[in-house]
Amino acid sequence: MRWQTYMQTSQRVPAAGRNFRWSAVVAGWLWAAAALVPVSAPASSFLYNMGDVYSGTEPTPATGPWTQALFEDVAPGEVRLTLSNPNLTGNENVDEWYFNLNPSLNPANLVFTFVGESGSFSKPQIKEGANRFKAGGGGEYDIRFQFAEGGSACTRFTAGESVVYDISGIPNLDAADFAYLSAPAGGAGPFYAAAHVQRIGCNSASAWLAPTNNEPTPVPEPGPTLLCLLAGGVWLVLRWAKRRTTSRQ
Repeated sequence: MRWQTYMQTSQRVPAAGRNFRWSAVVAGWLWAAAALVPVSAPASSFLYNMGDVYSGTEPTPATGPWTQALFEDVAPGEVRLTLSNPNLTGNENVDEWYFNLNPSLNPANLVFTFVGESGSFSKPQIKEGANRFKAGGGGEYDIRFQFAEGGSACTRFTAGESVVYDISGIPNLDAADFAYLSAPAGGAGPFYAAAHVQRIGCNSASAWLAPTNNEPTPVPEPGPTLLCLLAGGVWLVLRWAKRRTTSRQ
């Protein structure tokens, strides 16, 4: 009987009124969510914009970043890594990427799960080991992604291409665990990350890249301001729709 009474009552309410009522509830949820988001919540994602050359020939064009690495927290103990080449040109390709891990963690425990790719290239070989890998005089690193060095453009990691991996295997792992400097070695650095670019210019030169200004770039998440704007937008649109429907009656 209660359900029948509700249905009979709701059927007497104009459609515009019902839509307005439900949309008002949605707007209220958004405002409540905004109130629960800390104003100073730290970003859980960051980029390595590889725009500084510490050895070799500068890629073209002369302004970087030529390649990027994005670390994101996607679940407890799981980090997503996206490697991309937004500003490589011509035949340029990346054949090596190097990263560091929190020294209190064992890189051998990391598990890399392929998620997806954009482009046509051979998947990289991924190896781990504490301070195991040297990057052109820029320090010793814990993780190395090794893409095809030779072959055709269909096997090399070239301009405009990207690849995504999820990283797990260590409890409570998060993106911040990959924001550590390399161990000093070779005279350059230490750096947070390194990448090697090949086939630069007519002479097929190469370059070793480090993050711009040798620092990670935070990627902020949507905060309370954005949620409030969304809630306000929903409310204003529904008020306009209700007034327009009322004026036609």
